[in-house]
Amino acid sequence: MTKPVLVYLKMRALAEAPQMLMHHAGMAYSYKMAWDHFGKPWPDSKREVPFRQLPMLVVEGGRQIAQSGSIMRYLANHLGMMPADPVAAAWVDSIFEATQELFMPLNPTINFAVGDDFETKRTNILSALPPRLDDFERILDRDGGGFLAGNVPHYCDFGLFHHLDLAHFLDDDLLTDFPQLAAFMQNMRGIDGMADYLQSRPELTGVGEKPQLVIDGRPVPTGMKAD
Repeated sequence: MTKPVLVYLKMRALAEAPQMLMHHAGMAYSYKMAWDHFGKPWPDSKREVPFRQLPMLVVEGGRQIAQSGSIMRYLANHLGMMPADPVAAAWVDSIFEATQELFMPLNPTINFAVGDDFETKRTNILSALPPRLDDFERILDRDGGGFLAGNVPHYCDFGLFHHLDLAHFLDDDLLTDFPQLAAFMQNMRGIDGMADYLQSRPELTGVGEKPQLVIDGRPVPTGMKAD
């Protein structure tokens, strides 16, 4: 089987959860920046993508899977990580959708905002987060399995881990009042493949001042253009 190709851009955002999931499952894949995959600048490539946005997963036969949620559901099904019971599957999916509501403005703030704009967005995000964190705290407390839907991770867990991991750039003590979430983060760091992925991915530096990814030992600005 041909290795899938995950196509994205220079940011720590919507391509994180799929990569965590694939590493956890031991699934070989390749990651390409849009300009490397298409051989031209990303703005000139948008019409070659179903909905003019990334990430995109290219699978067997060159078929394109667009939309980050669809990518996660495809991977979960392909890797046998989707609950067989339809109600359980719907519950996992509802949790995943709730994690994705954290995307705006968290991902763009961490990856791109600087100066006063960053500080304003940081304040607004941190004031809005506690009720959302409390929702996930209650789910974890009710289930008691250490993950969002039992004692093993599902694709929703990777969505939540990514966004909480990003949110720690805003406040190191984010989860002080949420012990179940703090334990969840530790549980996720301990699953197969996660430590390897977190250690090998590009480091994100300069958040709020000059956001950069350290790629192949060289810091480069986050963004949608080649270096």
